[in-house]
Amino acid sequence: MNPEEWLEHLSLVATPTLGVSYAIAGLFAILLLTRPRKRRGPWARHVVVAVVLGAAIGGTAIWVVGDLLNEFDVPPTWVDRVWVGALVAGVCLGVVNLVFAPVGRKVVAVFAIAGFVLAGGLAINRDVGEFVTLGQAAGVDLDGPLVLPTPASSAFVEHDSDIYADWKPPALMPRHGRVGSVSIPATTSHFVARRALVYLPPAALVASAPALPVVILMSGQPGSPSSVMAAGRIPRTLDALAKKNHGLAPIVVVPDQLGSAGANPMCVDGALGNSARYLTVDVPAWIRAHLHVVQGREAWAAGGFSQGATCALQFATGDPALFGSFLDVSGQRYPTLSSDRTAIEEGFAGSSAAFDRAKPAAVMQRHGPYADTVGFFAAGENDATYRRNMTVMSTLAARSKITVTRYLSPDSGHDWTTASNAFARGLAGLYPRLGLSTMGRTP
Repeated sequence: MNPEEWLEHLSLVATPTLGVSYAIAGLFAILLLTRPRKRRGPWARHVVVAVVLGAAIGGTAIWVVGDLLNEFDVPPTWVDRVWVGALVAGVCLGVVNLVFAPVGRKVVAVFAIAGFVLAGGLAINRDVGEFVTLGQAAGVDLDGPLVLPTPASSAFVEHDSDIYADWKPPALMPRHGRVGSVSIPATTSHFVARRALVYLPPAALVASAPALPVVILMSGQPGSPSSVMAAGRIPRTLDALAKKNHGLAPIVVVPDQLGSAGANPMCVDGALGNSARYLTVDVPAWIRAHLHVVQGREAWAAGGFSQGATCALQFATGDPALFGSFLDVSGQRYPTLSSDRTAIEEGFAGSSAAFDRAKPAAVMQRHGPYADTVGFFAAGENDATYRRNMTVMSTLAARSKITVTRYLSPDSGHDWTTASNAFARGLAGLYPRLGLSTMGRTP
Protein backbone atom coordinates (compact mmCIF):
# COMPACT_ATOMS: atom_id res chain seq x y z
CA MET A 1 0.00 0.00 0.00
CA ASN A 2 1.54 3.31 -1.09
CA PRO A 3 1.39 6.44 1.15
CA GLU A 4 -1.62 7.86 -0.68
CA GLU A 5 -3.61 4.66 -0.24
CA TRP A 6 -2.53 4.46 3.41
CA LEU A 7 -3.88 7.94 4.05
CA GLU A 8 -7.15 7.19 2.26
CA HIS A 9 -7.69 4.09 4.44
CA LEU A 10 -6.53 5.76 7.68
CA SER A 11 -9.17 5.09 10.33
CA LEU A 12 -10.76 8.18 11.85
CA VAL A 13 -12.45 6.26 14.65
CA ALA A 14 -9.64 4.00 15.85
CA THR A 15 -8.36 4.62 19.37
CA PRO A 16 -4.72 5.26 18.29
CA THR A 17 -5.82 7.96 15.84
CA LEU A 18 -7.94 9.74 18.41
CA GLY A 19 -5.34 9.26 21.14
CA VAL A 20 -2.64 10.96 19.08
CA SER A 21 -4.93 13.87 18.19
CA TYR A 22 -6.00 14.34 21.82
CA ALA A 23 -2.38 14.25 23.01
CA ILE A 24 -1.31 16.87 20.47
CA ALA A 25 -4.25 19.11 21.34
CA GLY A 26 -3.49 18.74 25.05
CA LEU A 27 0.16 19.71 24.59
CA PHE A 28 -0.84 22.75 22.54
CA ALA A 29 -3.34 23.77 25.23
CA ILE A 30 -0.72 23.56 27.99
CA LEU A 31 1.72 25.60 25.93
CA LEU A 32 -0.81 28.32 25.06
CA LEU A 33 -2.02 28.59 28.66
CA THR A 34 1.44 29.42 30.00
CA ARG A 35 2.52 33.04 30.16
CA PRO A 36 4.96 33.94 27.35
CA ARG A 37 8.41 35.08 28.38
CA LYS A 38 8.80 38.81 28.81
CA ARG A 39 5.03 39.17 28.66
CA ARG A 40 3.69 41.73 31.11
CA GLY A 41 0.12 42.55 31.93
CA PRO A 42 -3.02 40.57 32.83
CA TRP A 43 -2.21 37.35 30.93
CA ALA A 44 -4.23 35.07 33.24
CA ARG A 45 -7.26 37.32 32.87
CA HIS A 46 -7.06 37.22 29.07
CA VAL A 47 -6.80 33.44 29.12
CA VAL A 48 -9.68 32.90 31.55
CA VAL A 49 -11.98 35.27 29.66
CA ALA A 50 -11.12 33.61 26.32
CA VAL A 51 -11.70 30.06 27.55
CA VAL A 52 -14.94 30.86 29.39
CA LEU A 53 -16.26 32.98 26.53
CA GLY A 54 -15.31 30.34 23.96
CA ALA A 55 -17.03 27.56 25.90
CA ALA A 56 -20.14 29.71 26.22
CA ILE A 57 -20.15 30.55 22.51
CA GLY A 58 -19.70 26.89 21.57
CA GLY A 59 -22.42 25.72 23.94
CA THR A 60 -24.82 28.38 22.72
CA ALA A 61 -24.07 27.65 19.06
CA ILE A 62 -24.80 23.94 19.32
CA TRP A 63 -27.94 24.67 21.34
CA VAL A 64 -29.22 27.05 18.67
CA VAL A 65 -28.35 24.79 15.75
CA GLY A 66 -29.21 21.45 17.33
CA ASP A 67 -32.07 22.27 19.69
CA LEU A 68 -33.64 25.54 18.59
CA LEU A 69 -33.34 25.16 14.81
CA ASN A 70 -33.40 21.34 14.92
CA GLU A 71 -30.96 21.10 12.01
CA PHE A 72 -30.03 17.50 12.88
CA ASP A 73 -33.58 16.33 13.67
CA VAL A 74 -32.25 14.96 16.95
CA PRO A 75 -30.90 16.76 20.05
CA PRO A 76 -27.09 16.81 20.20
CA THR A 77 -25.55 14.41 22.68
CA TRP A 78 -23.62 15.65 25.69
CA VAL A 79 -20.46 14.36 24.03
CA ASP A 80 -21.11 16.68 21.11
CA ARG A 81 -21.99 19.62 23.37
CA VAL A 82 -18.86 19.25 25.49
CA TRP A 83 -16.55 18.88 22.51
CA VAL A 84 -18.03 21.84 20.62
CA GLY A 85 -17.60 23.96 23.72
CA ALA A 86 -14.03 22.75 24.20
CA LEU A 87 -13.21 23.25 20.53
CA VAL A 88 -14.39 26.89 20.48
CA ALA A 89 -12.68 27.54 23.82
CA GLY A 90 -9.43 26.22 22.33
CA VAL A 91 -9.82 28.42 19.26
CA CYS A 92 -10.40 31.48 21.48
CA LEU A 93 -7.30 30.56 23.47
CA GLY A 94 -5.38 30.49 20.23
CA VAL A 95 -6.74 33.91 19.26
CA VAL A 96 -5.52 35.37 22.58
CA ASN A 97 -2.04 34.11 21.75
CA LEU A 98 -2.27 35.53 18.23
CA VAL A 99 -3.16 38.94 19.62
CA PHE A 100 -1.05 39.24 22.77
CA ALA A 101 1.87 36.79 22.43
CA PRO A 102 5.26 37.27 20.72
CA VAL A 103 5.76 36.24 17.09
CA GLY A 104 7.08 32.77 17.87
CA ARG A 105 4.05 31.97 20.00
CA LYS A 106 1.76 33.30 17.26
CA VAL A 107 3.08 30.66 14.87
CA VAL A 108 2.46 27.97 17.48
CA ALA A 109 -1.05 29.32 18.00
CA VAL A 110 -1.91 28.82 14.33
CA PHE A 111 -0.94 25.16 14.49
CA ALA A 112 -2.67 24.82 17.86
CA ILE A 113 -5.98 26.08 16.46
CA ALA A 114 -5.73 23.48 13.69
CA GLY A 115 -4.98 20.82 16.30
CA PHE A 116 -8.00 21.82 18.42
CA VAL A 117 -10.29 21.69 15.40
CA LEU A 118 -8.90 18.30 14.38
CA ALA A 119 -9.28 16.77 17.86
CA GLY A 120 -12.77 18.15 18.33
CA GLY A 121 -13.88 17.10 14.88
CA LEU A 122 -12.56 13.56 15.35
CA ALA A 123 -14.26 13.26 18.74
CA ILE A 124 -17.62 14.41 17.40
CA ASN A 125 -17.23 12.18 14.36
CA ARG A 126 -16.55 9.18 16.56
CA ASP A 127 -19.66 9.92 18.60
CA VAL A 128 -21.76 10.14 15.43
CA GLY A 129 -19.82 7.49 13.53
CA GLU A 130 -20.29 9.19 10.16
CA PHE A 131 -16.80 8.91 8.60
CA VAL A 132 -14.76 5.78 9.16
CA THR A 133 -11.74 6.57 7.02
CA LEU A 134 -9.95 9.70 5.84
CA GLY A 135 -10.75 8.82 2.24
CA GLN A 136 -14.46 8.59 3.03
CA ALA A 137 -14.39 11.99 4.75
CA ALA A 138 -12.56 13.49 1.76
CA GLY A 139 -15.10 12.07 -0.65
CA VAL A 140 -12.62 9.71 -2.26
CA ASP A 141 -14.27 6.72 -3.90
CA LEU A 142 -12.43 3.84 -2.20
CA ASP A 143 -14.56 1.29 -4.02
CA GLY A 144 -13.84 1.04 -7.73
CA PRO A 145 -16.46 0.46 -10.40
CA LEU A 146 -18.45 -2.72 -9.93
CA VAL A 147 -17.13 -5.62 -11.99
CA LEU A 148 -19.50 -8.56 -12.44
CA PRO A 149 -17.85 -12.00 -12.65
CA THR A 150 -20.18 -13.09 -15.46
CA PRO A 151 -22.66 -11.27 -17.69
CA ALA A 152 -25.73 -10.40 -15.62
CA SER A 153 -28.93 -12.25 -16.37
CA SER A 154 -32.11 -10.24 -16.77
CA ALA A 155 -34.27 -13.34 -17.05
CA PHE A 156 -37.23 -13.52 -14.69
CA VAL A 157 -36.38 -15.77 -11.76
CA GLU A 158 -39.21 -16.64 -9.41
CA HIS A 159 -38.61 -16.37 -5.68
CA ASP A 160 -37.12 -19.52 -4.19
CA SER A 161 -38.09 -19.78 -0.52
CA ASP A 162 -35.22 -22.23 0.08
CA ILE A 163 -32.20 -21.06 -1.91
CA TYR A 164 -29.97 -22.54 0.78
CA ALA A 165 -31.19 -26.12 0.15
CA ASP A 166 -30.83 -25.81 -3.63
CA TRP A 167 -27.37 -24.21 -3.65
CA LYS A 168 -24.14 -26.20 -3.74
CA PRO A 169 -21.19 -23.85 -3.19
CA PRO A 170 -18.09 -24.55 -5.30
CA ALA A 171 -14.79 -25.28 -3.63
CA LEU A 172 -13.07 -22.16 -4.99
CA MET A 173 -15.74 -19.69 -3.94
CA PRO A 174 -14.25 -16.41 -2.57
CA ARG A 175 -14.27 -15.94 1.19
CA HIS A 176 -15.40 -12.33 1.00
CA GLY A 177 -17.94 -10.37 -0.98
CA ARG A 178 -17.16 -7.50 -3.32
CA VAL A 179 -18.19 -3.84 -3.13
CA GLY A 180 -18.21 -1.63 -6.21
CA SER A 181 -19.70 1.64 -7.37
CA VAL A 182 -22.21 1.99 -10.18
CA SER A 183 -24.04 4.79 -11.91
CA ILE A 184 -27.80 4.18 -11.89
CA PRO A 185 -29.40 6.37 -14.56
CA ALA A 186 -32.50 8.35 -13.66
CA THR A 187 -34.25 7.45 -16.91
CA THR A 188 -37.78 8.01 -15.64
CA SER A 189 -37.33 10.31 -12.66
CA HIS A 190 -34.52 12.58 -13.95
CA PHE A 191 -33.34 12.74 -10.34
CA VAL A 192 -29.73 13.91 -10.01
CA ALA A 193 -28.14 11.18 -7.90
CA ARG A 194 -24.60 10.38 -6.87
CA ARG A 195 -23.05 7.02 -7.69
CA ALA A 196 -24.51 4.03 -5.88
CA LEU A 197 -22.64 1.20 -4.16
CA VAL A 198 -23.36 -2.50 -4.55
CA TYR A 199 -22.33 -5.42 -2.34
CA LEU A 200 -22.10 -8.81 -4.08
CA PRO A 201 -21.78 -11.77 -1.66
CA PRO A 202 -19.34 -14.64 -2.25
CA ALA A 203 -22.05 -16.80 -3.88
CA ALA A 204 -22.58 -14.10 -6.52
CA LEU A 205 -18.92 -14.13 -7.53
CA VAL A 206 -18.75 -17.61 -9.02
CA ALA A 207 -19.80 -19.19 -12.29
CA SER A 208 -23.41 -20.37 -12.31
CA ALA A 209 -24.19 -18.15 -9.33
CA PRO A 210 -27.70 -18.45 -7.92
CA ALA A 211 -30.22 -15.66 -8.33
CA LEU A 212 -30.23 -13.82 -5.02
CA PRO A 213 -32.64 -11.61 -3.10
CA VAL A 214 -32.16 -7.85 -2.95
CA VAL A 215 -31.94 -5.34 -0.12
CA ILE A 216 -31.97 -1.64 -0.99
CA LEU A 217 -30.41 0.38 1.85
CA MET A 218 -30.28 4.16 2.29
CA SER A 219 -28.16 6.50 4.39
CA GLY A 220 -29.26 9.15 6.80
CA GLN A 221 -29.09 12.88 6.02
CA PRO A 222 -26.48 14.24 5.76
CA GLY A 223 -24.89 11.13 4.33
CA SER A 224 -23.95 9.17 1.24
CA PRO A 225 -23.94 5.56 0.02
CA SER A 226 -20.44 5.17 1.43
CA SER A 227 -21.82 5.93 4.90
CA VAL A 228 -23.95 2.79 4.76
CA MET A 229 -21.15 0.57 3.54
CA ALA A 230 -18.39 1.96 5.76
CA ALA A 231 -20.07 3.25 8.91
CA GLY A 232 -22.94 0.76 8.62
CA ARG A 233 -20.40 -2.08 8.20
CA ILE A 234 -22.48 -3.87 5.61
CA PRO A 235 -19.64 -5.85 3.95
CA ARG A 236 -18.35 -7.15 7.28
CA THR A 237 -21.85 -8.03 8.49
CA LEU A 238 -22.86 -9.87 5.35
CA ASP A 239 -19.49 -11.59 4.91
CA ALA A 240 -19.98 -13.02 8.41
CA LEU A 241 -23.53 -14.15 7.62
CA ALA A 242 -22.43 -15.58 4.28
CA LYS A 243 -19.68 -17.57 5.98
CA LYS A 244 -22.33 -19.35 8.06
CA ASN A 245 -24.63 -19.95 5.10
CA HIS A 246 -22.56 -21.37 2.20
CA GLY A 247 -21.56 -17.92 0.91
CA LEU A 248 -25.17 -16.79 0.59
CA ALA A 249 -26.28 -13.25 1.34
CA PRO A 250 -28.63 -10.77 -0.30
CA ILE A 251 -27.27 -8.45 -2.93
CA VAL A 252 -27.25 -5.02 -1.29
CA VAL A 253 -27.71 -1.91 -3.39
CA VAL A 254 -27.15 1.48 -1.74
CA PRO A 255 -28.48 4.21 -4.03
CA ASP A 256 -28.37 7.93 -3.37
CA GLN A 257 -31.81 9.15 -2.30
CA LEU A 258 -30.53 12.63 -1.37
CA GLY A 259 -28.73 14.10 -4.38
CA SER A 260 -26.05 15.66 -2.17
CA ALA A 261 -25.00 15.39 1.46
CA GLY A 262 -26.92 18.53 2.46
CA ALA A 263 -30.06 17.90 0.41
CA ASN A 264 -33.25 16.19 1.57
CA PRO A 265 -35.97 15.63 -1.04
CA MET A 266 -37.82 13.54 1.60
CA CYS A 267 -38.21 10.54 -0.74
CA VAL A 268 -41.20 12.09 -2.46
CA ASP A 269 -41.60 13.53 -5.94
CA GLY A 270 -41.66 17.30 -6.10
CA ALA A 271 -39.70 20.49 -6.47
CA LEU A 272 -36.77 19.07 -4.48
CA GLY A 273 -36.40 16.19 -6.95
CA ASN A 274 -38.26 13.06 -7.94
CA SER A 275 -36.54 10.93 -5.32
CA ALA A 276 -39.44 8.49 -4.86
CA ARG A 277 -39.68 7.68 -8.57
CA TYR A 278 -35.92 7.23 -8.73
CA LEU A 279 -35.89 4.74 -5.84
CA THR A 280 -39.00 2.77 -6.82
CA VAL A 281 -38.74 2.83 -10.63
CA ASP A 282 -35.25 3.62 -11.92
CA VAL A 283 -33.24 1.76 -9.28
CA PRO A 284 -35.29 -1.49 -9.43
CA ALA A 285 -35.18 -1.37 -13.24
CA TRP A 286 -31.38 -1.10 -13.19
CA ILE A 287 -31.11 -3.93 -10.66
CA ARG A 288 -33.23 -6.28 -12.77
CA ALA A 289 -31.28 -5.41 -15.90
CA HIS A 290 -27.77 -5.72 -14.47
CA LEU A 291 -27.80 -8.08 -11.49
CA HIS A 292 -28.74 -11.74 -11.20
CA VAL A 293 -31.58 -11.35 -8.73
CA VAL A 294 -34.75 -13.10 -7.66
CA GLN A 295 -38.00 -11.43 -8.62
CA GLY A 296 -41.03 -11.09 -6.39
CA ARG A 297 -41.79 -8.97 -3.35
CA GLU A 298 -40.82 -11.74 -0.91
CA ALA A 299 -37.22 -11.45 -2.13
CA TRP A 300 -36.98 -7.65 -2.03
CA ALA A 301 -36.49 -5.48 1.05
CA ALA A 302 -35.93 -1.78 1.69
CA GLY A 303 -34.05 -0.38 4.64
CA GLY A 304 -32.15 2.56 5.98
CA PHE A 305 -30.93 4.64 8.87
CA SER A 306 -32.58 7.88 10.07
CA GLN A 307 -33.90 9.72 6.98
CA GLY A 308 -33.16 6.62 4.92
CA ALA A 309 -35.26 4.58 7.34
CA THR A 310 -38.16 6.97 6.86
CA CYS A 311 -37.82 6.42 3.12
CA ALA A 312 -37.79 2.64 3.58
CA LEU A 313 -41.00 2.80 5.60
CA GLN A 314 -42.61 5.06 3.01
CA PHE A 315 -41.69 2.77 0.11
CA ALA A 316 -42.48 -0.56 1.75
CA THR A 317 -45.89 0.55 2.99
CA GLY A 318 -46.70 2.56 -0.13
CA ASP A 319 -45.57 -0.03 -2.67
CA PRO A 320 -46.11 -3.47 -1.06
CA ALA A 321 -46.04 -5.09 -4.50
CA LEU A 322 -42.35 -4.17 -4.74
CA PHE A 323 -41.09 -4.68 -1.18
CA GLY A 324 -42.16 -7.47 1.13
CA SER A 325 -39.86 -6.49 4.01
CA PHE A 326 -38.26 -3.39 5.45
CA LEU A 327 -35.68 -2.27 8.03
CA ASP A 328 -36.53 0.98 9.82
CA VAL A 329 -33.50 1.97 11.91
CA SER A 330 -34.05 5.20 13.86
CA GLY A 331 -36.55 6.53 11.36
CA GLN A 332 -38.78 9.58 11.60
CA ARG A 333 -42.53 9.33 11.98
CA TYR A 334 -42.96 11.08 8.64
CA PRO A 335 -40.82 12.90 6.06
CA THR A 336 -40.04 16.46 7.05
CA LEU A 337 -37.34 19.13 7.05
CA SER A 338 -36.22 21.48 9.83
CA SER A 339 -39.91 22.22 10.36
CA ASP A 340 -43.16 20.88 8.96
CA ARG A 341 -43.97 24.30 7.48
CA THR A 342 -40.66 24.31 5.60
CA ALA A 343 -41.32 20.78 4.35
CA ILE A 344 -44.81 21.73 3.13
CA GLU A 345 -43.59 24.82 1.31
CA GLU A 346 -40.45 23.36 -0.26
CA GLY A 347 -41.42 19.75 -0.87
CA PHE A 348 -45.20 19.73 -1.27
CA ALA A 349 -45.86 22.98 -3.15
CA GLY A 350 -47.52 24.47 -0.07
CA SER A 351 -50.12 21.70 0.18
CA SER A 352 -50.75 20.52 3.73
CA ALA A 353 -53.05 17.82 2.37
CA ALA A 354 -50.28 16.38 0.17
CA PHE A 355 -47.92 16.49 3.14
CA ASP A 356 -50.38 14.58 5.30
CA ARG A 357 -51.00 11.97 2.56
CA ALA A 358 -47.25 11.24 2.42
CA LYS A 359 -47.06 10.32 6.11
CA PRO A 360 -46.55 6.57 6.62
CA ALA A 361 -49.44 6.51 9.10
CA ALA A 362 -51.77 7.70 6.36
CA VAL A 363 -50.14 5.41 3.80
CA MET A 364 -50.67 2.36 6.04
CA GLN A 365 -54.29 3.34 6.56
CA ARG A 366 -54.83 3.48 2.78
CA HIS A 367 -52.95 0.28 1.89
CA GLY A 368 -53.50 -1.88 4.97
CA PRO A 369 -54.11 -4.42 6.18
CA TYR A 370 -50.99 -6.02 4.67
CA ALA A 371 -51.17 -9.68 3.75
CA ASP A 372 -47.48 -10.63 4.06
CA THR A 373 -45.14 -7.78 4.99
CA VAL A 374 -42.37 -7.96 7.59
CA GLY A 375 -41.06 -4.86 9.37
CA PHE A 376 -37.96 -4.55 11.55
CA PHE A 377 -37.85 -1.43 13.75
CA ALA A 378 -34.78 -0.38 15.73
CA ALA A 379 -33.40 2.55 17.71
CA GLY A 380 -30.56 3.32 20.06
CA GLU A 381 -31.12 2.60 23.72
CA ASN A 382 -30.01 6.14 24.63
CA ASP A 383 -32.00 7.84 21.86
CA ALA A 384 -35.24 8.90 23.58
CA THR A 385 -36.68 10.71 20.56
CA TYR A 386 -36.29 7.85 18.11
CA ARG A 387 -37.21 5.22 20.66
CA ARG A 388 -40.58 6.96 20.86
CA ASN A 389 -40.74 7.06 17.07
CA MET A 390 -40.02 3.34 16.94
CA THR A 391 -42.77 2.58 19.45
CA VAL A 392 -45.35 4.73 17.66
CA MET A 393 -44.59 3.54 14.11
CA SER A 394 -44.13 -0.13 14.96
CA THR A 395 -47.46 -0.09 16.80
CA LEU A 396 -49.19 1.42 13.77
CA ALA A 397 -47.51 -1.15 11.56
CA ALA A 398 -48.64 -4.02 13.76
CA ARG A 399 -52.21 -2.68 13.66
CA SER A 400 -51.95 -2.81 9.86
CA LYS A 401 -51.10 -6.54 10.13
CA ILE A 402 -47.42 -6.08 9.39
CA THR A 403 -45.30 -8.67 11.20
CA VAL A 404 -43.18 -6.50 13.48
CA THR A 405 -39.85 -7.08 15.22
CA ARG A 406 -38.33 -4.44 17.53
CA TYR A 407 -34.72 -4.03 18.60
CA LEU A 408 -32.87 -1.62 20.89
CA SER A 409 -29.15 -1.18 20.25
CA PRO A 410 -27.40 -1.35 23.65
CA ASP A 411 -25.91 1.87 25.03
CA SER A 412 -25.99 3.79 21.73
CA GLY A 413 -27.80 6.86 20.43
CA HIS A 414 -28.80 8.30 17.08
CA ASP A 415 -25.57 7.23 15.46
CA TRP A 416 -23.93 4.72 13.17
CA THR A 417 -23.22 2.38 16.08
CA THR A 418 -26.98 1.91 16.33
CA ALA A 419 -27.22 1.57 12.56
CA SER A 420 -24.49 -1.06 12.23
CA ASN A 421 -25.85 -3.08 15.16
CA ALA A 422 -29.39 -2.90 13.84
CA PHE A 423 -28.44 -3.73 10.25
CA ALA A 424 -26.63 -6.84 11.52
CA ARG A 425 -29.61 -7.94 13.63
CA GLY A 426 -32.22 -7.05 11.00
CA LEU A 427 -30.45 -8.65 8.04
CA ALA A 428 -29.83 -11.85 10.01
CA GLY A 429 -33.52 -11.92 10.87
CA LEU A 430 -34.45 -11.71 7.19
CA TYR A 431 -32.33 -14.72 6.20
CA PRO A 432 -35.07 -17.34 6.67
CA ARG A 433 -37.64 -15.25 4.84
CA LEU A 434 -35.25 -14.68 1.95
CA GLY A 435 -34.50 -18.40 1.72
CA LEU A 436 -30.85 -17.98 2.69
CA SER A 437 -30.77 -20.25 5.74
CA THR A 438 -32.26 -23.52 6.97
CA MET A 439 -34.17 -22.00 9.88
CA GLY A 440 -37.56 -21.80 8.17
CA ARG A 441 -39.33 -18.67 7.00
CA THR A 442 -40.37 -17.13 10.29
CA PRO A 443 -38.08 -14.12 10.92
